Amino acid sequence: MGQSGGELHHYKFEVPEIIFGRGLLGRVGSCASRLGGRRVFVVSDAGLFEAGWVDTVLGSLRDSGLEAVYYDNVSPNPRDRQVEDGAREYLRLGADVVVGLGGGSAMDAAKGIALLASNGGRVQDYEGSNRIHKPLPPLVLCPTTCGTGSDVSQFAIITDTVRHCKMTIMSRTVAPDISLTDPDTLETLPEEFVCTTAADALSHAVEAFFSIAATSLTDVHAVKAVRLLSTSLVAAVRARDAKALENLSRASLHAGMAFSNSLLGIVHALAHPIGGLYDTAHGCVNAILLPEVIRYNLPAVEDKLPELAWGLGHRTDGDPDEAASIICDAVDELLEATGAPRHLSSLGVARDSLPELAERALNDACILTSPRKAAVSDLLSILERAY
Repeated sequence: MGQSGGELHHYKFEVPEIIFGRGLLGRVGSCASRLGGRRVFVVSDAGLFEAGWVDTVLGSLRDSGLEAVYYDNVSPNPRDRQVEDGAREYLRLGADVVVGLGGGSAMDAAKGIALLASNGGRVQDYEGSNRIHKPLPPLVLCPTTCGTGSDVSQFAIITDTVRHCKMTIMSRTVAPDISLTDPDTLETLPEEFVCTTAADALSHAVEAFFSIAATSLTDVHAVKAVRLLSTSLVAAVRARDAKALENLSRASLHAGMAFSNSLLGIVHALAHPIGGLYDTAHGCVNAILLPEVIRYNLPAVEDKLPELAWGLGHRTDGDPDEAASIICDAVDELLEATGAPRHLSSLGVARDSLPELAERALNDACILTSPRKAAVSDLLSILERAY
């Protein structure tokens, strides 16, 4: 692991095979065929079916001489029961490759289905770090939003419907064999999802950059993601500019590679229990929490602030105080300009639940790589300021 403010000499950087470009969703069939597929289990959702992208994938599979079965029992914040049902269907139908098409929910569900199909048991058996002992079936992930990073990451987030919490599964095993991004899919993404998933990518990039496990490799990708987001997000949301949307896809990819290898921080440690308890959109929660967590972390990351300010389009001559002010203002302005939600109360979060959320966050794996350590009282203060 590296560390904020310096870097250790030994680290690793892992990514799947990455395919990126307009019109490439039609190559899913050749990808599945290369992985030895004959009967492919496609995991997606009703929105992607209505937009026509599921048909594109199924057609590509058929054109490659493969059978395809379609599973769409996936909701936002995918549930443990949905994953378990999907794994049973995968085994019943004799499938041999999994394709996940969609945002983080569809892709995490695809990871969970592949995991249970090969390892058995229940999702809860694999919560935590490196608890998977058998390889997954070949896995191809195709993101259709601009924020999740699940298509390149070593994480899967599944909701436990009994405990009302999000389970984090962390293992190199759940990273896909192939990540295939076609920016054309963003053209059918509703405006509010462009904004909130891009806010998720911004939080991934910033938290990866500040993480105590950051390295020179993760920093390069994190800052590139911030640069792309700062120059393209407003145009993508307001004008649906094709080049700006493509840049958001690139930003999501860079941010995903960064956080998968450096991990995250307090934003995600708090967002996971909020999402588990209230079933809120992950990107919305991150957009609200990110400015407050940045302000909390500033004393611990002073040496990295000028580089992040540069990523946001500002030069500071290396002055960390000037950089801190610029970063806070730039992030606030960017989120405000794109219509991101700004208060937890607007998401239906109850004020009297904040202490419980702070307690839960202290046990989230993402808290471990925060550059500034936090007690429950610190987490509660962040939640109160974000409320």
